[in-house]
Amino acid sequence: MVEGAYRHLYLEAPPIPRLAAVPADLVPVVSYARISADLRKDEHGVQDQHRVNRETASRLGWTVVHEFTDNDKSAAKMGVVRDDFEAMLRALMTGKLPDGTPVRGVVVLANDRLARRPGDYERFVEAFTYNDGFVFADAKGPANLYSEDVESMGLFGVVISKMEVRMRNSHRARAVSGKVVGGPCPFGWKGDRITLEPDEAALLRQAAREFIGGRSLYSIVMEWQEKDVRTPRGNYWQTRTLRTALAKPRMCGFRELDGEVVRDESGNPIVGEWAPILTPEEWYAVRAIVDARKGRNVKRGGVLGDVLPDDYREHRYLLTDILRCGRVKADGTLCNTPLRIRRTPDKQRHIYYCPDKSVGGCGGVARRGDKVDEFVSEAVLAKLEERQMRSSEVPSLWSGDEELKQALEERNELARGLATGRMTSETFFIAIAPLEERIARLRSEKSRADAAADSQRKRAVTDIEDVRRRWYLEEKDGGLPMSTKRTYVREVFHAVIVHPAGKGRTAFNPDLLEPVWRAD
Repeated sequence: MVEGAYRHLYLEAPPIPRLAAVPADLVPVVSYARISADLRKDEHGVQDQHRVNRETASRLGWTVVHEFTDNDKSAAKMGVVRDDFEAMLRALMTGKLPDGTPVRGVVVLANDRLARRPGDYERFVEAFTYNDGFVFADAKGPANLYSEDVESMGLFGVVISKMEVRMRNSHRARAVSGKVVGGPCPFGWKGDRITLEPDEAALLRQAAREFIGGRSLYSIVMEWQEKDVRTPRGNYWQTRTLRTALAKPRMCGFRELDGEVVRDESGNPIVGEWAPILTPEEWYAVRAIVDARKGRNVKRGGVLGDVLPDDYREHRYLLTDILRCGRVKADGTLCNTPLRIRRTPDKQRHIYYCPDKSVGGCGGVARRGDKVDEFVSEAVLAKLEERQMRSSEVPSLWSGDEELKQALEERNELARGLATGRMTSETFFIAIAPLEERIARLRSEKSRADAAADSQRKRAVTDIEDVRRRWYLEEKDGGLPMSTKRTYVREVFHAVIVHPAGKGRTAFNPDLLEPVWRAD
């Protein structure tokens, strides 16, 4: 009976390459990995699962002889064929791979990687238990699938997964309709989550505009704490909570699901039924800043490298994390360590210095902070004045509008083909994945271009003379906040490399400061 039901598992299958020879004292098992949506298209998710599976097998005295992979394939949708899942069932039934390598078990990250539908889990267990003595484990450890209790728990997990899928579908339906969802009332709205609370909405609106203008979130939350502004839960605002609030699509009226803006069939954002606090343009500008907040590392020799960690804390000094040590090491490369701060014994001045070797530096560079700050400040102000002279030009328009329009039309045509039956579900999902990726890329490019054009327009109306006047004033006297000045510095420089000045006391030499400019 079972043999007849699984006759299709014995059909000819393409050869599967063997991973390695199987040591005689190790149990040969296969690793199975699956992910529903590979958004980055680099298989990192399934490869991470296989890595964990190999570690699990090694810990238990087993060895992985083959890796079965179903990347970017749902286990919950009807009609989706998981080729490697089916191939794994064949290997379990026969007890070997097509090339003859013996198989005596399976390792997975978790049960829901195997199946999201009860029928698929039952098929797996039947194939697994067709032979005696097979072993099974997930990341938590081994389990006896020959036990009815374990099989029942597995089925229970699959049912829970199915309920989760239905719940997500319900959330999706509410999102597409723009309906308000439950939960705590967000700051800025009244208890109905629709009507604005005027005072709170005004605070968020002002914070967003100041953030777009270059003020740090830390500076804003410090001001709110002084005014005793609290979150809906009664806590003081923190940088992280304010950043999260400002970056939510709800701020401009857009509906969000799983961290993404929900869009209609034409690709336009779904507008919710609540009153917005920001305009879409303001919100896109906030998101552009949040997404691009990371700077670039400067490698030895001034070569631009990886992004730097997010810098959200309020610095007391202008050039922290911007100055880099330019001392040449024995191997001919630059030290490139970020300079630190120390105060002079009289507490009147600060010194930028490279830390010693015990903490990753070389200890070979130190420079008067006030002199360096003045030189860099003048360079920044000169660059801002130069940019303002050029900002009278019309901002360049993004050239990808037609490509985005065409991609959206292609997606609509695919949807019509699926709806009218001219296209199968399998063909639709194969075609839609790269198209959605292209649409997401184009939208990201458009957002960045719009933000750049908006910045250019803002520079045209910025009073550089006022910026220069306020640059050297104390903040309590109307001067620019340190975070705003550091924003201007970051706009102009990737970094400033400080080269050694020689031994002994020497006069300040600005030629030993090497700016690494950002492209305009």
